[in-house]
Amino acid sequence: MATITNRSAYIVSVPRHKNLDKSFVYTAKTEVKSYFHQLREQGLHPVIKQLEDQIQVRVRRVGHADQVITFSSSSEADGFVKKVESDQAQGLFIDYTAAANVSFAFLIQKYITEVCPTLKGGGETTIYMLNAILDDSTNGLKKRIEMRKKEMLETGMAVTKLNANREPMGALEWVQLPLSQIKSKDIEDFVADRVQYVEPSSVDRQLDLMSAVFNRATTSWGYHLERNPMTGVRRPKYFNERDRRLQDGEEVLILDAARREDQLRSMELKVSELVATELVRAAQLTTHYARNEARKGAYEAARRQAIKEGFTHVPFFEAFTQFQIATAARRGETLGLFWERLNFTKKTAFVPTSKNGRPRHLAVRQDILDLLEQLPRSSDLVFDMGLAELVKAWARICEQAGIVDLHIHDLRHEGISRAAESGLFPTVIDLQSDEPSAA
Repeated sequence: MATITNRSAYIVSVPRHKNLDKSFVYTAKTEVKSYFHQLREQGLHPVIKQLEDQIQVRVRRVGHADQVITFSSSSEADGFVKKVESDQAQGLFIDYTAAANVSFAFLIQKYITEVCPTLKGGGETTIYMLNAILDDSTNGLKKRIEMRKKEMLETGMAVTKLNANREPMGALEWVQLPLSQIKSKDIEDFVADRVQYVEPSSVDRQLDLMSAVFNRATTSWGYHLERNPMTGVRRPKYFNERDRRLQDGEEVLILDAARREDQLRSMELKVSELVATELVRAAQLTTHYARNEARKGAYEAARRQAIKEGFTHVPFFEAFTQFQIATAARRGETLGLFWERLNFTKKTAFVPTSKNGRPRHLAVRQDILDLLEQLPRSSDLVFDMGLAELVKAWARICEQAGIVDLHIHDLRHEGISRAAESGLFPTVIDLQSDEPSAA
């Protein structure tokens, strides 16, 4: 036998009087009635409504402990009751409460501890990827990046350890939810966000890992679900192999476009310096209109001044593009490169953790080191930009160059191909070497 109880909050509202709206917990029925009558006595017309985001289902069966599970909608609760009734009609009694009392994050950690050691090579790569999912589900890496930037601004030195050499992933908050509350849409939201930054094949591999955890939990660990949320998740479409190479003249075009992007970026940096004081003054004006006009005027004046006086050209995207082609580094490795890991004497860049979990050194040409020397050290990162900023800038660079279907990742493929054709390889695996310091 199953009973359904709505344990959601009550909302007392008054049309056209938003400030009088008040929320009450499920058990506060007396307070709800009291507030309702208080409003009526003031000549108002209040309305009582109970939400439907905490629907409790209690399943009773002789000889078994009650199952009590809470759902976020009536439709989910109804679907669960039908599933239980179907099970009972077949003589089954499946305990679904375990899945309601354990988070997916806990199961990922359990998978790392119990399953990964049995995988080939100790599951080193799998552990690295699953730990990244756990970390980003609480925005751990993102918070550490922001903390390091704050430290650099305040003290000129970043002391917080990143403990990662990658860009943070978004749309993973659901990993912290109870297993039974995770929806297919949660996972699809992650897919939609992730494919904006990495290749679909990389997203597909992450989905394979998630699926492995879900399957182990539901088939071996006794965490029963009405429906596995991985079922029906639409996977990103992709071709297993991409062989896009730079065509004749494309490298020159892309570097010229990168220099033009750098020119615009350099001017805007100069404008930001010039306008800083005026923006402080503008913020002190009394009206919104006056503040907006003051800001607009300040930027216009600063741009005229920057054009007249000139500004220092910083080869930011030119250096990034050259670095990618020459070292065949992964995009996340380049974005996570610290100045302290560049050795200008040995002409190397140290990558402490890569996609396969192994550290390595990248050989860096002198002409690229010369470009890097021109970049400001306002951050401990060589290329201090977010993934979204890079993606947008790359789209502008390709459009300016008149080049289509060239991904950032294709630069790595180009670098690897050139190294293979030359008989050389741009990276040196060195598991024992200490991390080099900057020259």
